Amino acid sequence: MVATFHSLVDGDRDLQGWPCRMHVCGQSEARRFQADLAATHVLSVVTPGRSYLGPRDVAPDHHLKVEFDDVEDAGRAGAPSLELVRSIGEWTATLPDDARLCLHGLQGVRRAPAVALGILAARVPPADAVAALARFCRHAPDPNLLVVRLFDEALGLGGALLAACQTRFAGCGSALRRRDQSEGQDFNFDMLALDGERARGG
Repeated sequence: MVATFHSLVDGDRDLQGWPCRMHVCGQSEARRFQADLAATHVLSVVTPGRSYLGPRDVAPDHHLKVEFDDVEDAGRAGAPSLELVRSIGEWTATLPDDARLCLHGLQGVRRAPAVALGILAARVPPADAVAALARFCRHAPDPNLLVVRLFDEALGLGGALLAACQTRFAGCGSALRRRDQSEGQDFNFDMLALDGERARGG
């Protein structure tokens, strides 16, 4: 795995404080390549009711775990909340200038990119945050719109972040998107990763 920590100072920006130096990926990648990544901080998006299989032995004050499901209806069980996204913003605001953040969800496609977008939007205008998102992500992002909407509200952006996201990522329809929530059961991507490891003799 060749992992790169991108940051907002990679372009023509000169930001004060932490420049959003981060890498967005899936849980199994964050775990298997923990040593190679050498992140100083980890932000884990954990699925309710599932075992945590991400990076281990991270100092508690360098590791934030947030738990919510990949749903876009705020009334659904396990949905993210405004309080939760605010807690993410508060935690990332304390990161030192030289921090390297590994941000992962289960797949690194939906929830983690949406959180990354919120982190970026706290530092740069919404359109710029949306335009920059993909280069931070190992996989093509398909951001969870409820998470984006909550960050939009938390940051007081008046719908600009959500609108920019919908324009940029409209119809992305990632192949890794969860099956219809009405089925009440999700595909187990952890098992897929483990099967891949076994096939390679891992």
